[in-house]
Amino acid sequence: MIALTNGTLYTPREKISNATLVIDNGKIRAIESTVQRPMSNVQIIDARHHAIIPGLIDLHTFGCLGAQLTTPERAADDLAAIARNVARFGVTAFLISPPMGDPDFIARMLGAIADAIPRACEGARCLGIHLEGPYLDPEQRGAFPRDCLREPNAAEMARWVDAARGFLKIVTLAPNLPGAEAVANLLHARGIIASLGHTRAEYATARDALSPRGNFSLVTHLFNAMTGLHHRAPGVVGAALEADAPALLINDGAHVHPAVVKIILRATGIEKIILVTDAIAGAGMRDGEFELFGQRVTVRDGRATLADGTLAGSTLTLNRAVMNARDFAQIDLGDAVRMATRNPARVLNLDARGELRVGADADIVVMHEETGEVKLTMVAGKVVYENDE
Repeated sequence: MIALTNGTLYTPREKISNATLVIDNGKIRAIESTVQRPMSNVQIIDARHHAIIPGLIDLHTFGCLGAQLTTPERAADDLAAIARNVARFGVTAFLISPPMGDPDFIARMLGAIADAIPRACEGARCLGIHLEGPYLDPEQRGAFPRDCLREPNAAEMARWVDAARGFLKIVTLAPNLPGAEAVANLLHARGIIASLGHTRAEYATARDALSPRGNFSLVTHLFNAMTGLHHRAPGVVGAALEADAPALLINDGAHVHPAVVKIILRATGIEKIILVTDAIAGAGMRDGEFELFGQRVTVRDGRATLADGTLAGSTLTLNRAVMNARDFAQIDLGDAVRMATRNPARVLNLDARGELRVGADADIVVMHEETGEVKLTMVAGKVVYENDE
């Protein structure tokens, strides 16, 4: 049994100072405002007056600290490294996004990831796959090479779903492409989330896709790689803000201006927005040269771009995204935390994750309340990262 003591605890409903969290067999067994009884045979972990929050959940990342998926043959090693690395930044669960290639490469990569996930037992838990592409609009492709993109094909997608063996959780595709509706219907029928993204769709097309009959139930990186909001042409952004579907947001200050983040959170509230990193291997590292989809990516002042200046993923870490949300929108830390914990957990129907409450999984992070620096990360009651400095 473990008692995590002397911290400021953020539950779904309140902020508890000088709290004690009792953990047993990977679960939260008690939450106390003070230590109410002597505890024997218990390991005491002192949070040292730092914030105690739920483990962060990243629904969209390619890599971190130099690690990124490369080939099917290296998938196990690459994924294990990513799982260890993201835990340093408070992530306890994540979806991994694979590189693109021809249909056979994608099938082999998905199968290799499905093999690797159960074996990645150190660090954060990989919950599955977020397949971004290849069914993206060439005119809103972002950093994706044009030659890796394809028109949606339901039979092809069915093959990839089978290859992933239940680990494919989200597929991002453009609803304006021929065949997109059939693919979205297939995904819905197989219990996989179809996410609207990388599209030049007009407002009406996006609105219909995000309606219940459209079978799209998520929006991939709001504002980026989609038609914007104009007072005479609401575009994809307008449809996304109007719809009930939640939206992923890359909150690094480069993909979306801080003022826009503040406006959106005031307009929609925090329940609609899910913070993600869209991070590449350069996340958490110094400036330098990296690779994405076989292309050279230059990171300068933390900004990752292709040679033509196109943003190529991010170097964002999820703890920084949380602190940015607090600072950009001038909201409470607890509200910022929820956009990277409870909100993504709800999308994946993870009842035991995303909240600090009795009975929940003991996925817990201790971090500096002002800087966001992670001091300790715990997954299912096991410490997987600790910073004693």
